[in-house]
Amino acid sequence: MANATDIVKKGVVRWTDEFGEESAATLASETRFYPNAALGRTTGGYLAKFDDAQSMIFVGVVRNDQGAPLLPAGTAGDGTLELPYQQPRYLELAISGVAVTDIGKVVYASDDQTGVLTLGTTYGNVYGVVRRVVASGIALVELNYDGVAGHARLGAVKTLHASTTPQTLSKWDIGKTIIVPNTGAISIVLPAVASAVSGGRLQFVKTVDTNAATLDGADSEEIDAATTLATIDAIYDTAELVNVGTRWVVLNRDIA
Repeated sequence: MANATDIVKKGVVRWTDEFGEESAATLASETRFYPNAALGRTTGGYLAKFDDAQSMIFVGVVRNDQGAPLLPAGTAGDGTLELPYQQPRYLELAISGVAVTDIGKVVYASDDQTGVLTLGTTYGNVYGVVRRVVASGIALVELNYDGVAGHARLGAVKTLHASTTPQTLSKWDIGKTIIVPNTGAISIVLPAVASAVSGGRLQFVKTVDTNAATLDGADSEEIDAATTLATIDAIYDTAELVNVGTRWVVLNRDIA
């Protein structure tokens, strides 16, 4: 085999935008959505501005051919909050300091028009992956439409905060590697097994040699045969868990 020296006689299929319309999440006040601004799906299943204010997966962008929709205050799903969106393959996105050496890196949401390459965001909501740098601070991002499956495919990461406040993971964290830098004993509540995809996995990596990070099943759900896993207590301890539909099971662990 060798590289082509003539026309490659193979067909291609063009990617065209997909269009949809769904309810926004409950709005406490009248809210405007701007064309080409990114939208995410909340854990409740409705659309919201794609940012770092809550756990979401990427859905698309506000349609750019219908002005800037102004939605009234209302309740999700009540018929008054329908929001039109489109799903392009790529999106030009502002990313501070992005360079050609960043091609292939995962992009996380800062807000609905800005991405970041760092792992310090609160929720680790994934835009997609850098495919090209088109101008200073602007990258062409291939968007992640396969949700939690994309987290595993892209190697997405979520970094927990270092405080001792209990932290709760959501069903949209499935597939991510969870970095645990806790500087004191901490409890990490897992997603409820019924809400998370069966077969979905979570990987935990402890990066600080201080105190235990206790994994806790939601509402007393079990991890293996116990309601907690309290052995992640030293630097570089790791554990991988899988949702088997009735409980979490530890697939792999490396515990000092």
